[in-house]
Amino acid sequence: MFARHIAANFVTFLIVALIAVGGAIVWGKTEFKTEGPLVAEKTFAVNPGDRLSSSGSRKGVADRLEEAGIIKSATVFRTAARYAKQDAQLKVGDYKIPAGASMEQVLEIVNSGVGISKNVTFPEGFTSFQIVERLKAVSDLTGEITAIPAEGTLAPNTYGYNRNATRQSIIDKMAAAQTKILDAAWENRAEGLPIKTKEEALIVASIIEKETPQKEELGLVSGVIVNRLNKGQPLGMDSTTVYEFTKGNPANMRSIRRSDLVKDTPYNTRRFKGLPPTPIGNPGKQAIEAALKPEATEFFYFVADGTGGHTFTKTLAEHNAATAKWRIIERTRKANEAKANAN
Repeated sequence: MFARHIAANFVTFLIVALIAVGGAIVWGKTEFKTEGPLVAEKTFAVNPGDRLSSSGSRKGVADRLEEAGIIKSATVFRTAARYAKQDAQLKVGDYKIPAGASMEQVLEIVNSGVGISKNVTFPEGFTSFQIVERLKAVSDLTGEITAIPAEGTLAPNTYGYNRNATRQSIIDKMAAAQTKILDAAWENRAEGLPIKTKEEALIVASIIEKETPQKEELGLVSGVIVNRLNKGQPLGMDSTTVYEFTKGNPANMRSIRRSDLVKDTPYNTRRFKGLPPTPIGNPGKQAIEAALKPEATEFFYFVADGTGGHTFTKTLAEHNAATAKWRIIERTRKANEAKANAN
């Protein structure tokens, strides 16, 4: 009789315990999905090495979320994350947590890897040295770039990244983008070009990019280069000479000297026929397309016109006349600048 009484009490206790556990589970699920306490959008950072639970003296993400007023209960958050097997999927980054976000939504956000994106921009024509230097200066990025990428292989553009992304990851994106751009342009290239390889296409595109800032002139400059290559004339492009003494580093920039124009170097396109051995910068998509689809033209020369563009000419006599006009414009500009500085 006594044993039966104990057994009955145990069964009753077990039932009550199961009901309590079931109630706690139902309550926890409800809390996990219920609107959170955050009254205004807030930024939350998941840092390298962060875990959901505390470790030693380092607070866990769950506790930090509760302290920040983003979630109601760190315990419920941790338990639900473990139950869903999402407790080890945190992604480093800065995240925007919207007002009223439930714990379920918060867990999804910090596990998504889609944090607040920042941007870094590389202008068209930037050399690989300049690109690496710009990446070094971005403090939100991590890691080192062990070698300067080959000139021309990186696509200039604006690239988004999350905090603590690696510098190398941006380089990898740029390289993949340039390969895709070049492959597409190569497939659609004009027939009969004196450009036999993709590398040569990059060389021509990099010269075009350096020779004119005007997008509407890209095809014309390409046409001049193609005409000169076809006729076996030296390209005569000052941009290649500049690359020879700068090595892509703007700190080495200076005026072209007469001695530069008589040097026996493969980048001296005033002295030698054909293309220089490498690109002289990283050309953008439009310059690459222009290199492989030049504008049909009879022009062999161009010179600055004083407006940011160029005067294109067919003959050397016409070119010399245009050059004389440019020199007058340049002398007048310098005189005006000197007068303004004197005042």
